[in-house]
Amino acid sequence: MKNIPEMIASRESEEIKFKASFGKEVIETLCAFANHKGGIVLVGVEHSGKIAGITCGPETVQTWVNQIKQSTIPSIIPDIELSREEGKQVAVIRIGEFPVKPVAFRDRYFKRVANSNHRLSVTEIANLHLQSLQLSWDSHPSGRSTLADLATDK
Repeated sequence: MKNIPEMIASRESEEIKFKASFGKEVIETLCAFANHKGGIVLVGVEHSGKIAGITCGPETVQTWVNQIKQSTIPSIIPDIELSREEGKQVAVIRIGEFPVKPVAFRDRYFKRVANSNHRLSVTEIANLHLQSLQLSWDSHPSGRSTLADLATDK
């Protein structure tokens, strides 16, 4: 596992995101990570990689966990740890790939593409759900089709 300076040096990617402060964008990113391969959000690090730091009170981490849990469906619970870098506090928020996809934040679904989050289309939502259950449309019967509708030459 990389330490914070190594993560910053490797820049934002499919699995690493920098955020100067905690907010809805952090939760969107966690959903995108959960719908992909998992990932880490460094809160207190600017997009450029400069460590800005954050101020956390004794209840801050628990408040963040509750916000994330209550605003995602299905509920995700990240691992959050606080660290010091260059004399400033940084939160390392880790989330693994969620087994049953997709995960939504306020009824919106996201995927991770390169170093950014993208909203999922309705078709992508359905396909991601079927893939996570290891199903396909082929396993669902069609009430309107018969064997005569099959193209046997294909």
